[in-house]
Amino acid sequence: MTEFEWPADPEDNRQYCRLEQLNPGWWQQAAELISRKELVFPHMRIAADGIELPWWGKMVRVVPASRQIIPLEESRQLSYQEGLVILGLLKYASEHQSLPPAQGLVTAGHLKGGATFFRGPHVMASVLIARHYARDGRAFLDRGLALGGMPSSYGEFGVEFSWFPGLSWIVALWEEDDEFEARAEYLFDRNIETLFALDVVWALGNVVARKIMGST
Repeated sequence: MTEFEWPADPEDNRQYCRLEQLNPGWWQQAAELISRKELVFPHMRIAADGIELPWWGKMVRVVPASRQIIPLEESRQLSYQEGLVILGLLKYASEHQSLPPAQGLVTAGHLKGGATFFRGPHVMASVLIARHYARDGRAFLDRGLALGGMPSSYGEFGVEFSWFPGLSWIVALWEEDDEFEARAEYLFDRNIETLFALDVVWALGNVVARKIMGST
């Protein structure tokens, strides 16, 4: 068996590419949230035709009727995997009355089923971050802070992104040296497996890598 070859862009590692290809049931659940006017996540709000929420520090509007996710503060097209994560959040909000309690930090392999799922083409894209910033941890940290992250004590260089209270993601980087290759790890609260299916966790890892590597 040959080793899996990662694409240059981590978000190219998927089958679908258009937001309208996202799960129709999830779009329907988002539409039902609008009619119920009950939102679990802080900072979400109901708009005339959709739900507005922060995404990487900028507001987006989810419009179920047209199956669009529209950035309100910038001119760009959201990727399929960004849409997958955003709709995943709304799916959770439509099914639960509150966010899951914190359970402690873990890596992807410690999630239920994670040791099997996160292999081959589903390896976390943190491997690309390690390659990209192998000898430039300072640039990695600067990029993470520019994206709205906060310094983290994990790794030689660490940055933590927090999209909502209760949903945060740490990227820890160790630079390469004469003995060891560069390494990067994703860490997040175990409760993420309550919020998202494993394929959505993986998609979020791709989004994080793409942004940190400056692809979007």
